[in-house]
Amino acid sequence: MTIKAIAEASGVSAATVSRIINGTARVAPEKRERVLAVIGERREPIRRREKTSRGVNIGVLLLPEAHFDSFSMLDKLCELADSLPGKSILSLLSPNILPQVLESSFRRGELSGMLIAGHRIESEELRRVVERIPHVWLNSYWTAEAGKNILMGNEFAGRLAARYLNKCGCRNPAVLRLPALNPGCAAQCDGFLFEYFTLKQECLCIELPFPDPSDQLETVEEAVLESVMESKVLEQADGFFFPEERLTALYYRLHMKRGVPVRYPVVSCNHTPEYLRGFYPRPAGIDLGPRLLARLALNELFCAITGEDIQKNKITTIVTPVLVPGELRNTNPASGHDGSGVFREFSTRDNR
Repeated sequence: MTIKAIAEASGVSAATVSRIINGTARVAPEKRERVLAVIGERREPIRRREKTSRGVNIGVLLLPEAHFDSFSMLDKLCELADSLPGKSILSLLSPNILPQVLESSFRRGELSGMLIAGHRIESEELRRVVERIPHVWLNSYWTAEAGKNILMGNEFAGRLAARYLNKCGCRNPAVLRLPALNPGCAAQCDGFLFEYFTLKQECLCIELPFPDPSDQLETVEEAVLESVMESKVLEQADGFFFPEERLTALYYRLHMKRGVPVRYPVVSCNHTPEYLRGFYPRPAGIDLGPRLLARLALNELFCAITGEDIQKNKITTIVTPVLVPGELRNTNPASGHDGSGVFREFSTRDNR
């Protein structure tokens, strides 16, 4: 359709249509919706755009909280760059990008689809625009209806952590639950608790609220998080599962400040070796497979762009968390050691 035809069909001027397509100047929301409705009805299928020699342009929308897990995000971006076909472009999109600019880029064919890193889109206008563009989330997220879409691997990660601590012989294992934007954190805690329920054994769920109810794990200041982690409640446990590695690293640093070694087994989710490098005894980690997740998400996005049928939540049924065993301090008096600086490798295949 020509700009004139779109203008006549939507009841606005040709200049207004031009501004909407190019993402320039302000346009009344009701006029924008009428124009986009007309364009949407007559727009050619997306798959025909992909047959051009320009290749595919994929945008990665980085929401503010995406920078919280920087190592995992970098792994995902590297995998996306490696997996992208030739003549294709991967672009990082700012969370402050104007919705009009985003939509006009898509309408002009400069953007084929998006991968979204983060957990919630705050702007209602940006959310409406994103829904019109083929997209796949790279992690668990909150939906517009206050619902949540959680990768199934999160619950299984919690169950793996429970099995590990059970094998370690912990009598009072604990999972730490803090307010978080990522709905996957709550799922990891639930998986941990459910596993101990099936084992018919007791465990602790330590809930530590922040002084400011608006604070979240991804955005709270380090000093505030450190003060929360110094809670005496943690002393009740003899084994820990931390859903985020930031908590694990802080737990070890607090022990170093006090000059007290970490004596109990620790399991950390979102396993990133760089984040926990140098901590001893080395905590166990649960690798959620960020590279594999990114590759599968990209494949799913290509299916959405080309209009192929895709199985909903396909990537959640394929990515399986893997537990990387850590080290345990040997505190057995019969061993002849005093329990300081003596470690042994622990595997889930260990019968002890």
